[in-house]
Amino acid sequence: MVETALVLTVMLAMIIFGVDMARMLLFQEFFTERAREGARNAVVHSWDATATANFICYGTSTTPPGGTTTPGYLGLLPSQVSVTSVGDSGVNDARIEVQISGVRMFSWIPFMSGNLTAAPVVATAPLESRGATN
Repeated sequence: MVETALVLTVMLAMIIFGVDMARMLLFQEFFTERAREGARNAVVHSWDATATANFICYGTSTTPPGGTTTPGYLGLLPSQVSVTSVGDSGVNDARIEVQISGVRMFSWIPFMSGNLTAAPVVATAPLESRGATN
C-alpha cells in the first residue's frame, strides 16, 4: 500500500506536469501564430496599430462593443499587443513588428503552481507587399 501511494503520487505529478506544459506550449504557439497573422494583415491591409491589435485579439479590425477591456482569444487584450514600424533605411527595407507580451497564464505544476507570465512573442513582416489586398 505504501509502495502504491509513492508510485501513484509520482506518476500523478508527472501526468500533471506533462499536461500543463503541453497547455502552456499550446498557448505560446497560439500567441506566436496570432502575432504572425497580425503582422501579415497589417502589411497587406495597411492597418494602423489599433486595427492590428484588435485583429490579433478579436479576429476583426474593429473594436468590439464592450471596448478594448473585453478579453479576446485566450484572454488576450489589445494593451498586451504593440505594433511598430522598424528598419526603414531608405532602401525599401521597412518592416512591421508585432509584439505580444505580458500575457498571464496559470500553472498547476506541483512546486511551481500559480500565475506565470508568458515569454514575449515577436513577429515581423516586410512592407514590400503593403496594400496588396488581392
